[in-house]
Amino acid sequence: MRVSLFIAVLFVLHSCSSEQKPNHQKEQVKVQKEKVATIDSTLYYDSINRKYARKIDNYFKERAKNKTFNGTILFAKNKHIVIKKAYGGATFKRHKIKDTLTVKHTFQLASASKPFTAAAVMMLVEQDKIKLQDSVQKYIPEFPYQGITIEQLLSHRSGLSQYAYFCDQPDSIWSNKDKAIHNEDVINIMEKYVPMQNYPPNKKFYYCNTNYMLLASIVEKVSGIPFEAFLKQNIFTPLNMTNTVVYNRENKQDLINPAVGYNGYYVPEIDIYLNGVVGDKGVYSNVDDMYKFYIGLVENKLVSPQTFRQMITPKHKKRKDGKNYGYGFRLLEKENGKNIVFHTGWWYGFRTYFIMSPDLQNVSIVLTNLKRGKFLSVKELEGLLED
Repeated sequence: MRVSLFIAVLFVLHSCSSEQKPNHQKEQVKVQKEKVATIDSTLYYDSINRKYARKIDNYFKERAKNKTFNGTILFAKNKHIVIKKAYGGATFKRHKIKDTLTVKHTFQLASASKPFTAAAVMMLVEQDKIKLQDSVQKYIPEFPYQGITIEQLLSHRSGLSQYAYFCDQPDSIWSNKDKAIHNEDVINIMEKYVPMQNYPPNKKFYYCNTNYMLLASIVEKVSGIPFEAFLKQNIFTPLNMTNTVVYNRENKQDLINPAVGYNGYYVPEIDIYLNGVVGDKGVYSNVDDMYKFYIGLVENKLVSPQTFRQMITPKHKKRKDGKNYGYGFRLLEKENGKNIVFHTGWWYGFRTYFIMSPDLQNVSIVLTNLKRGKFLSVKELEGLLED
């Protein structure tokens, strides 16, 4: 009896072991697939993306070696991060790196701030608080130009001249260049001096930072809160963009790990008085937060699919060079007829590239704080994720 019981227990234990073994093997396989490999502290997630990671890394290593690139990058394919890496320094002393750059450092996005402004406006459009065909005077009664609409500001068809020019010349208009000029100041100057327009409204595309300065002010008027607060409450916080700040020259203490912008001679650029104007520029961010912004756009966490499609649809006649503009995004038509959706930026030591592929599945984010060498090619950067 005891022998029979012993044999039965052995049979049960063997059966349990035999049943568990295949499941254990499956679990091991699963863990192996999810394991993250590293090259030079750069992350990539599988053997397919490893090929792209090496290609991209070599592309930027060569430029960093030649001292024509200094910055951070994040490339993602099919919403999987392929490579995230920093090259060079956050600060320099006599051409040599003083503080090493990391992917946590934030950069002035310059004109790549415009997609945030456009998203803010379109969020208010969806709430029926703004209409695209509304005149600017509806929100800024003192605005001295007739026939300019919200849509024309968004698509750069207002014909207005650049505020950086008419605020700077003559010096008597803003004589104290140590004092920051803000959006309201620019609007007051426009009301008082009525600077000449470049074109009648809606005649042609003319890229103008004044348009997005005005849009930021309209967001303030409609929402009742500062533009900086609106972006934080409605975009940065919901998307967990914890390192992103709108800089208005009065809140330097709020910046998080800011990299210093340098000219080609490694001399720090000045914090120019025009940095007080926001909407056309001013957002400081890093590659991680810009990736979160990308996800927020393509997964429609900010605006509906229909609205986002409207933002990235060309608003001008087709050009031979394939270039166009939507609402807050530049567009570049590829040979296959599809558009690369992107925005670049450059401003006093900083260059920015925020590029989405034609199918929006891939994103290339490049932030730099040293203006040396030629501008990088948008097509070339987008093509680094292609076979």
